[in-house]
Amino acid sequence: MDCFQELVFLGIDVLVLVVCGNQYIKLRKNCRALKEAPQLPIDENLGERLRKEPDQKLKYVVIRGSVTPIGRPLHSAMSPSVTGVLQTMTLTEHRVARAVMGFWQEEKQIIHASSNEVPFRIVNGKHGVEIVNGLSAELLDMDTVYENYEPSSLSLFDHVFGLFSGVRQKGLQTTEQLLRDGSFITAVGELEVENGGLRLQPPTNGAPMFLTTATKNTLLNRLEQAKSSTLLKVLICGTISAVLVGLITRKIYKRKKMERDERKLREQLEKSRTERRSRLRPTNLTEEQRCVVCVENPKEVICLPCGHVCLCENCAARINLHCPVCRAVIETKAAAFIA
Repeated sequence: MDCFQELVFLGIDVLVLVVCGNQYIKLRKNCRALKEAPQLPIDENLGERLRKEPDQKLKYVVIRGSVTPIGRPLHSAMSPSVTGVLQTMTLTEHRVARAVMGFWQEEKQIIHASSNEVPFRIVNGKHGVEIVNGLSAELLDMDTVYENYEPSSLSLFDHVFGLFSGVRQKGLQTTEQLLRDGSFITAVGELEVENGGLRLQPPTNGAPMFLTTATKNTLLNRLEQAKSSTLLKVLICGTISAVLVGLITRKIYKRKKMERDERKLREQLEKSRTERRSRLRPTNLTEEQRCVVCVENPKEVICLPCGHVCLCENCAARINLHCPVCRAVIETKAAAFIA
């Protein structure tokens, strides 16, 4: 296929376009939901307002306050003096690997990850809201309280083995992140009354939950910028797809046009040859010399293996299965020269 390369590029571009398109739709939906979400103060009137709502909940709200653990906080594994409510530990392998083209490039791979959490609230003065499933937030701003990189000490065998395997370790990086108690954050999610208290949890309508140090306007600006950049990617991928479709369509049209012109030329040549042969054929033929099918043209083709000379060239082009004289199977046909 002469447009195979364009079809491969088109398939890759369409795949990227679908991914970017889905991401743009998601970002647009998130921006709209965040714009419409009310920002409520954490005070004595918040509970009364929720109890007046259907099902005693608000689908998507923004609240701000200080992080306070319910009970004992978490202590950092690497810096015990630091306390918090959400903790993540990651062990990342830094390595160099041989790419497809044979070049070596640096890669990172998380080989272990763990997380811990304790119940906590966002408080403002004497009032607070419990946060549920904080680790499932789509945006979670945490402080890096420990980060250490240890280079690998490789032996000669490790270097030789890495040369043949295509992967050589450079080092290991340990990172600990913590959402510290006392941090002033913005929480976005579903707010409801539960057992007389207030709690904020991931929305049941599919909207994202955010726990961030940014304000609502700053967060909205980030989402708008991400949406604009994603839209630009969609437009670029869409333009590339349109160009590739145009090139493929042009090639297919040119090939079909060439095939149509060649078929028309063959038909004209065949018609000219048939007319020329008709003028050269003898006209005073006996009945035995005429084709047994059309009874007009002379016998010109022999059917094999039966050996009957019974067809003219025109009829032989249409009869391919059985000899019209003996009904034997026709394996092949050949020109017959009758003196």
